[in-house]
Amino acid sequence: MKSFDKIIVFLLLVFFIPLAVDNAYAKTFDVVIPQGAANPSGSLHYLDSEITVSVNDKVRWINFDFNTHTVTSGSFQGGPDGIFNSGLLEKDEVFAHIIDPTDIGNLSYYCTLHPWMNGIITVLDPEGEQVARIAESGSIEAALGKIKEAQNFVESAKEFVETSYHIQAAVSYNQAAINYHHAALEYSLLDDHENAAKYHHESAIQHHNAGVHYEKGEDFTQSVIQHFQSGVHHHFAGVSLEMMGDDENARKHFSEAILQKRMSKFGSDYVMPPKHQLPWLSNPSELVCKEGLEILYKSTTKIPVCVKPETAKSLVERGWGQY
Repeated sequence: MKSFDKIIVFLLLVFFIPLAVDNAYAKTFDVVIPQGAANPSGSLHYLDSEITVSVNDKVRWINFDFNTHTVTSGSFQGGPDGIFNSGLLEKDEVFAHIIDPTDIGNLSYYCTLHPWMNGIITVLDPEGEQVARIAESGSIEAALGKIKEAQNFVESAKEFVETSYHIQAAVSYNQAAINYHHAALEYSLLDDHENAAKYHHESAIQHHNAGVHYEKGEDFTQSVIQHFQSGVHHHFAGVSLEMMGDDENARKHFSEAILQKRMSKFGSDYVMPPKHQLPWLSNPSELVCKEGLEILYKSTTKIPVCVKPETAKSLVERGWGQY
């Protein structure tokens, strides 16, 4: 063999054999987030929404949509499970997760901004067989540990508030919300619906606090996410209360869920119309209006509305309304 040919063979061995070995043990799977994925009535959210992989394979998500998305392991019903989370993916950004042995089974994921977007990854065992992930049972000890962590994060957040570090406060409130959420899940697995409702409620409160401080820190994208998550957890609390037969308090949480989700759209100073507040108030005198408006009742139906003082005076004079 000529010396020149020997050099060519040597270079081929150095540069191409490692790639061949890598490819023999691992593959890369690309999942596309297509344009229009944010449309809840659409049918194409992830392409492909169901894939089968093995340990050491890499899964990459590429956002081709004009909307921001997340790729978050877990489910809308149960929340993030902590296995992977892309954070906010803008157009053309890529997120990757390398499959490890703890992922064996079925991994579900969703977009926290558009929770109707769902996907599933089936991870085969080392023998190439499909194995169902073992469901966890609830643990009071785990719940109490998460509650303690949440309380610590709330205290940290309060300290940041005092010094006007709004973003840091928001991050701490968000961590508190996540821990309360995990506590609620532990109680749900134990069929303790009362405590599940209680800690979903706590999670909702801390997500709301995070949303307010992200807004003060001018991170409006995160503020939207936090208010939406607050609404989600009020809804979960309502579901738990329904399972206990406490329909009155369930309705209050469902109404609060609507309020928080609208705050995610209109800002934390949004106030629900009075007729939507009524289902979750024990006393109509507790109705509130946005600053600068006052309560007026329609004369014929007694339905409350919020109007400007000068408008209220005019409507009363015309007989349309009454204080």
